[in-house]
Amino acid sequence: MRKKIIPITIIIPIIVILIVSAVALVIGKIVEKNMSSKVVVSVEEYYGVPEDEAKLIVDGAEAEVNALIRDGEAYIPLSMAECLITRIYYDVFDDVIIYTTATEKYVYTANESVYTVNGEENKDKFPSFIEEGGNVFVSVKFVERLHPMEVTLTEAPYRLIIFENTENEYKYAGVNKNTEIRTGSDKKKPLLRELTENDKVYVLENSSDTNYVKVLTEDGIIGYVDIEKLAMDKAESKKFVFDRPDENAGYTSITKEEPIVMGWHQVTSEAANSGLASALSKAEGVNVVSPTWFSIADEKGEIASIASTSYVNKLHAIDIEVWGLINDFNRDIDYNQLFLSHSNRTNLINNIVYFIDTYNLDGINIDFENIKTSYAKGYIQFLRELSIVLRDKKKVFSIDNYIPLDFNAFYDIKEQGILADYLCIMAYDEHYSGSAKAGSVSSIGWVKKSIENTVEKAPIEKVIVGLPFYTRIWREKSNGTLTTEALGMDGGLNLVAGSGTKAEWNEETGQYYAEWKDGEDTMKIWLEEERSLKAKLKEIDRTKAAGVAFWKLGLERKAAWESVTDWLNK
Repeated sequence: MRKKIIPITIIIPIIVILIVSAVALVIGKIVEKNMSSKVVVSVEEYYGVPEDEAKLIVDGAEAEVNALIRDGEAYIPLSMAECLITRIYYDVFDDVIIYTTATEKYVYTANESVYTVNGEENKDKFPSFIEEGGNVFVSVKFVERLHPMEVTLTEAPYRLIIFENTENEYKYAGVNKNTEIRTGSDKKKPLLRELTENDKVYVLENSSDTNYVKVLTEDGIIGYVDIEKLAMDKAESKKFVFDRPDENAGYTSITKEEPIVMGWHQVTSEAANSGLASALSKAEGVNVVSPTWFSIADEKGEIASIASTSYVNKLHAIDIEVWGLINDFNRDIDYNQLFLSHSNRTNLINNIVYFIDTYNLDGINIDFENIKTSYAKGYIQFLRELSIVLRDKKKVFSIDNYIPLDFNAFYDIKEQGILADYLCIMAYDEHYSGSAKAGSVSSIGWVKKSIENTVEKAPIEKVIVGLPFYTRIWREKSNGTLTTEALGMDGGLNLVAGSGTKAEWNEETGQYYAEWKDGEDTMKIWLEEERSLKAKLKEIDRTKAAGVAFWKLGLERKAAWESVTDWLNK
């Protein structure tokens, strides 16, 4: 059979068609690759924010939470406001918001325009705080009054743009050719809106692998723009500068001209007040006595007292001030209820003021040694509120503290150093009854560390260094058991003398140390006496600390006071 031959006149057109199709396909691909996407994404869809909320943009970054828009006012989350304004406090139990200054306490109820200042009623045009869904929000205008910042609120769909960081520097560039801002660093990404030559943007960051840069428009759209469309050669360096008031203004402090020499006097009953003369029998140079008269009695802020008017009068007659001590040693109290409730804190403060007035006290000594992290912020708020009252009454406000260490940072020495007149740092119990090994109660190194750690956060002129008039005898058994007992100065020295051992001076601890055998047990003691005290007072003098306090009156020997008077008369 003869094969059918296709004429070449037919083949050539087919080949041409195939070639043209292939070329068209390639060209189409090239065109498609270089075409910009014309898909438009609305701002509502892009940010996905409900109509009564605003996208919150702070210092060029999208916040994880939205702002609220209520009756035309913008509200930011409380957590953000707390970062901007130090002394806003939300009271969990009483459901009020409190703001304090050196002299005023503002109390707000969420969703209400009425508030109080030191108990006096005031009214604003709008609520400064609102609460929705269990969350508290703060009016931006309220924050602006206390913390000036650059704020822009767009029309709906709302964007709230805030610049508040004065350290940041931004490139602020104009658009030199009409272009688009897109959702990503690629012209294939959907566009958000057109930009014209009249627009300016904040350049947030360059893209490492494309020609696009991340920008923020003045009306709060964060997206990407072709860098060639921006006049980068004419870009401004923009920083925000605000004339902000000093948040610590007005926090005045009482300062004594002479060094503080305070003795804590442990008084355990009303009858024990008669022991004042005995407690002072050896003392020389004391100008403040702090009797342990007051203790918190319940979570409502009631106070148990064993105070004595005649006691105060006797001390005032010899020019010694009385700073009444109040403790938190009652373990049966729910301190969460006390410190996290505005009404309970207020009652506690009112009771403290009552006792100050009733007994004509010169000041108060807060000795709260059992604060827990669960209510630590409430404790600091209590100190803020108490400081307002004591500052107004011109009464000394002193607070006892452990040596500042990482684990007790919630005591907030920095804030205390602003609020109080004096911080009494207990530079003892370096080794205590529960310690795993024997050691000094208060070595010179521990005293130095106590001062150094405190002045990292608080002014040295407010630091009173607490020193011990006691030591500890340690018994180490052969099986590793360790027991200890506290002794006064003479008690320690007499024990060493009775053992037949001679104590040797130890330069590292700045103390006399003795060790001996009692049967199979090893006895160890680091003595507190006049030479050791003199070394510590020299360190206090070197640092220019405000003074010294001793725990406790009655445990010292007469010669120790000679070290104190020598220090005072140097």
